[in-house]
Order: sequence, then C-alpha cells, then structure tokens
Amino acid sequence: MKCPTAPFLSPPSFRVSKSSLTRQRITVEDNAGEGVWTVYDTGPSTVRCPLIMIAPLSGSAQVYYKQVLALSSKGIRVLSVEGPVCWSEGRWCSSFRHLLYHFNLDKVHLFGSGLGGYLAQKFAEITFRNPMVVSLVLCNSFSDTSEYSKGTMPSLFYMMPAFALKRQVLGTFPPVSNNRHVADSIDFMVEQVETMDRSCIASRLVIGSTRNYVEPQRLRHLNITLIEGFDNPGVSEKLQDDIQKCYPDAKRAQIKCGGVFPYLAAAHEVTFTS
Repeated sequence: MKCPTAPFLSPPSFRVSKSSLTRQRITVEDNAGEGVWTVYDTGPSTVRCPLIMIAPLSGSAQVYYKQVLALSSKGIRVLSVEGPVCWSEGRWCSSFRHLLYHFNLDKVHLFGSGLGGYLAQKFAEITFRNPMVVSLVLCNSFSDTSEYSKGTMPSLFYMMPAFALKRQVLGTFPPVSNNRHVADSIDFMVEQVETMDRSCIASRLVIGSTRNYVEPQRLRHLNITLIEGFDNPGVSEKLQDDIQKCYPDAKRAQIKCGGVFPYLAAAHEVTFTS
C-alpha cells in the first residue's frame, strides 16, 4: 500500500523546482508483502553511497526539495524518499532495506528529521552487524518515543477519520511566527498534511506513539551529526537532552532561526551541514 504524495504547491520556488525533480514510484517486496516508495533520485547515478533523506511524519519526500536541488547541483547524489504505509518500525526497516536492494546500494548516508530521523536510527541499529549506514544526520529528531506515547493509545489511530488525524498532527505545529521564513515553512507543511492520505498519517502516528527506543551503543561507531533549533517548540528539552546523551561524540549544529522545519526555513544552513 502506498502513501499518496502531495501535489506540488507553494511557495513559488517549489513550483519552479517541479521541472527539475523526477518522481519515481518503486514497488518493493519483502516477507510482509509489497510496498510502494516515492523516490526523487538526483545527482550522478554512478555514486554507490548516496545521501538518502527520509520524510518526517508530517510531510512527503518533497519537503527536502531545497537540499535535493542544492546538493545534486554540486555533484552529490541525493535520494529523497517517502515510505509505504507501515504500521511498525520493523516493517518500515524491512521495506527500506529492500528499497536499497532495488537500487543496488549497500552503503548509504542517512538524513532524517523528526520521525524520519528516528527511523533512520532504527535502521542503523538493526543493520549494525552488517553495517549499511555510514553516517547519520538527525534534524530535530529523537531517540525515544516514550514522551510521545504518554497518554496515547496507538490503537485509536487505526480508527480515527482523516480530519481527526490531521488535526492531531497540526495541533503539534507552533503558532504563526514573526519570522517570515519560519512562517512560510509552517504554511508549506500545513499544505503537506492537508493532502496526506488517512492511512499514511495513521501509520506514522502509530509508530511514533508506540513505546520504544534506540539502542545507541549499536550506533556509536557512526559519524553522527545533530541539527538542533534554538526556536523549536516541536522537540522538548528533555528529548534534546536524551539524544545528546545517546551520542556524546556527535557533531552538533545549532540553528538560531529555523523553527520546527529548518530544512525549509533555514535551508542553506541545513544543506551546508548535510
């Protein structure tokens, strides 16, 4: 089952980029069945260890369009990906592994924001005996879902109608910002959520609210970078402290005015860090 992808929307720079990005729908099959991935594969196809950017809970593979265009123009191969409907992190990791098999990739760099960063860590964790991940860039992400699982019954998300699921996600967004770039990034992500399929949102909420955590001892051999926003109300101070404790040797990049979605609001800084 696939997660329908939002159409190209505002801002104008995003609409202009439409002609520069080619969307692929890749069907992969593992032990649990088929899954359809949405992939934007840019840069030299001969590169065998590309950067793969994993979509966050509240958006599609299109949210990284600024990084995709900027990095590919410098000769870097970047794949921005959006997974199929998966109701567990194990199922997602299995499907992602088969996506890499499809592209004949055995080594990758992973970038993920929010839930995308958590899933990137879980994939690195389950493949640590036969490492496929070379490095991780985690943007406003987390390593433990316990805070999101408080007072939440993941099973309810299976039954909620689309409007209630969207309200659940949009309720985590900050109020309108006085910073124009941050405000534009929020508007863009609201449009993303409004066009997402019910099962796509529900499955991501289930993964994000099911109590689990990353085993950091399996990842400490990796080159890890943490991108953190000073003005990000979407990730609590506790979650930021937790992930910093997990990776005490990680490089840290702090963005002053990136908001919840710095890959849009402070794209140049995130792209340079990636």
